[in-house]
Formats: sequence, C-alpha cells, structure tokens
Amino acid sequence: MTTTRFGTSLGDFRIDSLAVLGEKDRLHDYGISLCGSRSADERGIEFARAVGSYAAQADLSLVSGYAKGVDTAGHAACVEAGGHTIAVLAEGLSRFRLRPELRAVIEPWDDELESQITVVSEFEHRAPWTVWRAMQRNETICSLGRVLVAIDPGDRGGTLDAVKKAIKRQMPVIIVWSDPEQPHDHLARELNKPNVSLVTDEAHLLATIDTALEPGEPQPAVSQPKLL
Repeated sequence: MTTTRFGTSLGDFRIDSLAVLGEKDRLHDYGISLCGSRSADERGIEFARAVGSYAAQADLSLVSGYAKGVDTAGHAACVEAGGHTIAVLAEGLSRFRLRPELRAVIEPWDDELESQITVVSEFEHRAPWTVWRAMQRNETICSLGRVLVAIDPGDRGGTLDAVKKAIKRQMPVIIVWSDPEQPHDHLARELNKPNVSLVTDEAHLLATIDTALEPGEPQPAVSQPKLL
C-alpha cells in the first residue's frame, strides 16, 4: 500500500493535508458512515455488522473510526461480505495496524488489503490518539458518507458528537437504539431535527438506509473532502 497526502477542505473546516493509505479514488464516492460505542453490547455489534454487510451489498464503502466495538465490527463485516471500508484514524497514519478482526477476514491480507481498506488521517504522521483528535475526526467520517448510522449514542462522547456534526451538515442521520426498554430522553433535541430517524430493529434500520440513499434525498450541506 502507498501513502499519499492531499490538501483537503471540509467547507469552512480546513485541513492542510489528509494522509491516505490505499486507494485514494475511494474517497471521491460517498459511503455509509457508522459510529458507536467501543463497549457496545452484543445487539449493538449485530447492528454494526448489519450496516457493514449492507454497505458491501450496495457497493458502497463503510466509513468508520477504526475504534474497538461498533467501528471494528462494521469494518470487518463489510470486508467479510466482499466490500470496501474506509478507516478514519484519530491518530497519525504511522500508528495504523491491521486489527485482528480484519486480518481474519482478509486472505491473503498482504495481497488484497489495498482493495478492501483505505486508511486516512488528518493528523501528523506519528500523532498519538487523543480525545480531541477522536472528536475532530468525526467531521471527516461524516464528510465521507451519504448517511450516518449512530448506534446507541450516550448523553456525551464521540457518538453523540458525530450525530451533532452530521445534523449540522444536513445529512440523513439514523439513530439505532438497541434496547427499546431503555430511555433515550437525552436524544430528544436531536430526534426533533429534520432527516433524523430512530430505529430499534434490523429490518427497520436497513429500510431506513434504503430510503436515505434514494435519489433526491438531501446531500450534505458542507462538501465532502476535496482531493487536490
């Protein structure tokens, strides 16, 4: 895999360069963005895998933050189903290592890695993971997607931050609530916004993604990263 750097603009959010490991052409097409907890329960992981598989079947990249839990489950399911995934790092590109979940589904991984995963980072080459970098990279995750699927956003943290960024971009947001018995009062403000849906089962989730991807749906108000 080769590493390249591009000047990048996310509307009024400026990145001097975006480091890309893999096929940069994949960044020109909108995919499905996914976010969720590192400590998601089994049902949350099942939702993430369903989104990853759907993306592969729809010939769309699955875009996520390469964290443990929801992110990794979505990335792995997409690759396992024969698709392509985009990993947006919250650290420098030199810190990228192929997670065991992905290594297990890429055979032989050294020959097929580039066609199945593209890795991007907006940070310095050796920059370590930090909370603020994790929050900042949510902008890139949203910018590369046509729709954001957020699994069990808490009342604070990265998943809720991604939801708010996607709403600001006026892109469709699907909030997955894996336990209908649990209250989600903290999401009342977000659920009141246009283009935001709440789903509690897999069939409804996939149907809602279908609707969000239909021609004529509003596109993000802030542009996708431009490769210069």
